[in-house]
Amino acid sequence: MNLKIIAQEENYVELELEGEEQGFANALRELLILDKNVTFAAALQPHPQVASPHIFVRTKSGSPIAAIKDASKKLRKMAGDFKEELKSAKKPSESKKKK
Repeated sequence: MNLKIIAQEENYVELELEGEEQGFANALRELLILDKNVTFAAALQPHPQVASPHIFVRTKSGSPIAAIKDASKKLRKMAGDFKEELKSAKKPSESKKKK
């Protein structure tokens, strides 16, 4: 993934997530809107076949880049936790498979 800063102000940033798909951008957006310092977070993919998704973040205080870093750390932890849970998930019993 390559990140490209499209626009940046004190409390606003627009990033292009080159090489990523909309699903990642949406997951990041969901975590950003939970941040009390974020007043606006959106993910947009101009065209699914020819464009990379963009993330738009506006904060009331603090850096929007710092908010994105924090959200990405949370997303990484959630993915790791999910991976660990998946390892310990129990397979359905053989009798249920035959039904």
